[in-house]
Amino acid sequence: MNLTEILTVILLISASALCIALIYFIYQIVKSVQSISLNIEEFSFKLNPLIQSTLELSEKLNRITNEVESQLQISKSIFTAIRDHADKILNIETKIHNGIVDAVIPAAKNLHAVGKGVESFWKSYRNKKAFSSIEHTLEISK
Repeated sequence: MNLTEILTVILLISASALCIALIYFIYQIVKSVQSISLNIEEFSFKLNPLIQSTLELSEKLNRITNEVESQLQISKSIFTAIRDHADKILNIETKIHNGIVDAVIPAAKNLHAVGKGVESFWKSYRNKKAFSSIEHTLEISK
């Protein structure tokens, strides 16, 4: 055997070893990819209930938001109605107050004037009576 044949045998053995190593590493890579695939499937399987519950939560939040908005609209309408009624009551109170003031104050002034007139009458009457009593006394003393 010559050197060329020995080197060729060594080269063939090395190539065979490299092919075996390549097959082994490809097998390891496929095994790793399958493991990753199984992990992704498991993750996906666990993630589906989370996604479903998130969707249900979102739907419930939408319903609650709609109910809150409707209750808020009802509250606003009630508040507006109460404010309108309060304004009407205040307007009626103002009208009644103005009506009473417009009717009672002139009547009170007239009553006060009548009182002053009666008071003046009685003063005048007393003064006349006192004056006539003085005149009467003066006539008697004459």
